[in-house]
Amino acid sequence: MADISVTLHPVGGSVVEGQARTHSVTVDRPVEKEGTDAGPMGGEYLLLALGGCYLSTFLAALKASDPDADPSGVQVRVDGALVPAPTRFSELTVTVSAPAALEGVLTKPLLKAERGCIVHNSIKGGLAVRFAHEWL
Repeated sequence: MADISVTLHPVGGSVVEGQARTHSVTVDRPVEKEGTDAGPMGGEYLLLALGGCYLSTFLAALKASDPDADPSGVQVRVDGALVPAPTRFSELTVTVSAPAALEGVLTKPLLKAERGCIVHNSIKGGLAVRFAHEWL
């Protein structure tokens, strides 16, 4: 059994519903890619996963270092550069925007988040992916 698992199933057309613990997400393709735009594409979820993991890890590190620090001015943007054949990300850039006045308070927690984010740690060294089939 895996340490963390999610499940997914088709719900019609190109729309997929995924479950992670008690949470549901919708995955779809944009209209221009033959979808219905009912949710982000898988690649967008990869960017969201990286940014969300990084930011939530940062928030935990910030709270541990300074429980009174206010992170409300912090924002994370994740950009992915695509290359073709096969289409994939060649580079991901995580950009943190924060008030300059907080630089001294945020620098260490930001570094801890970079080092502690599961998604970043998984993809930075080239994650092995295996596909298996179960015929029921």
